[in-house]
Amino acid sequence: MSLEHAILGWLATGPGTGYDIARQLDQGLGWFWTAPHSQIYPRLKDMEARGLISSTSERVGAKSEKHTYEITPAGREAIREWTEAPPTYPPNRDGERLRLVFGDHGNLTALRTHFETHRQHYRERRDSLSRFLHEVSSRRHPRIERRAANAPDKAHQELVIALREMAYRGDLRRAENEIAWAEDCLRWLDAFEVRHGLSPFPSGVGE
Repeated sequence: MSLEHAILGWLATGPGTGYDIARQLDQGLGWFWTAPHSQIYPRLKDMEARGLISSTSERVGAKSEKHTYEITPAGREAIREWTEAPPTYPPNRDGERLRLVFGDHGNLTALRTHFETHRQHYRERRDSLSRFLHEVSSRRHPRIERRAANAPDKAHQELVIALREMAYRGDLRRAENEIAWAEDCLRWLDAFEVRHGLSPFPSGVGE
């Protein structure tokens, strides 16, 4: 259900097209929830049929139409109820850790590559998150600023920014933890190779 709520939450700030929503799920909200475009458009039609959103259309070219969606009062009530409910967590599926558990079937070169790849992935995620968090904190994100400007009072304005900072800062800490974990693993692998007289490969930890 989180795809639906991501759409409702985003539309609560203002109207947008299916393309706008898909792009947002590739970018800002994509840190927390992603969906292929093939799922987004059918979901929009379903949500409109259920009265959660409404749309207007305009002709684009000779044969196509562009639909712009807005949240309805029923949609606002649905997103309010969802945000007030306790958080839920899906069953854990971690392909990286599962692959590592059975890594003894491979070789040490592949194992080192595993840790280095993991570290690089989260370095890139950390850097991107840091840039986005700075954009939010420095009050330069247009849609978030629009939501803050439409808040009913200063307390809600502060909440709009603070909650987004908390979410992105939490994910940033996850990334930093994964980097530190990968570096710990690489140090262990260095020591393991030395202990057993194997040919060590420089890990580059701390680069």
